Amino acid sequence: MTLTNETFNVYLAGEQINESLGLGYIYITTPLGDVRMTAEEADRLGSALQYAADTDRRMNLSDTEAANPYLDPYPWSAEPALTVTVYGLAGPQGSKTAVGYGRSRKTGRAIPLMRESSAKVKPWREKVTAAIEAALLTGEAQYLAGPVRADITFTMPKPGSAPKRRRTYPAVTPDIDKLERSTYDAITKANAWEDDGRVIENHNRKVYPGEHPDALDQPGAIIRLYTLGDPS
Repeated sequence: MTLTNETFNVYLAGEQINESLGLGYIYITTPLGDVRMTAEEADRLGSALQYAADTDRRMNLSDTEAANPYLDPYPWSAEPALTVTVYGLAGPQGSKTAVGYGRSRKTGRAIPLMRESSAKVKPWREKVTAAIEAALLTGEAQYLAGPVRADITFTMPKPGSAPKRRRTYPAVTPDIDKLERSTYDAITKANAWEDDGRVIENHNRKVYPGEHPDALDQPGAIIRLYTLGDPS
């Protein structure tokens, strides 16, 4: 299977791009001809094919493989249990700033009072929580019971000094694990799962607008959460 794109391709680092980076449609070349779909549709197709391949492999294990249950990958459902798109600047959670001292209720000793260094954390968590609560309320998403796989694409604002016609990468702060932390906490507050300890696998990424198939046209995030399917 070959993937091509009308206006978006993968380029080598430093390679000049002479056309627009705006994302259009993805063409999937198959033996029966080209099929046009959006990036989200292609992502769902890829997940479905991966699920089918894993299922087929489980049904055709050698005796040695069958005797080792740890060789089997997690049987994630092909479709996410929850998908939401949130617009806004993702805030990193984890860095603290001392704002004074208080007294511990347990020991009575003086302790430093800390707050999040980034003022973006609270607004971001509120937006994520609101989006997920709405999805749960309308039935577009379901409560996540058991283990979870998180697939989140964070679209970050591209610096004005960055090259305009060459793909670049947000290999700078904020750290992706701190973006995950604030987002996971917001998901917990929305009561979409018991807590973020449910996440046993993740495939999260930072991108700039228009420079990845899942990139938004402005800062924000696409959040997809998967639960385990039926391995039988």
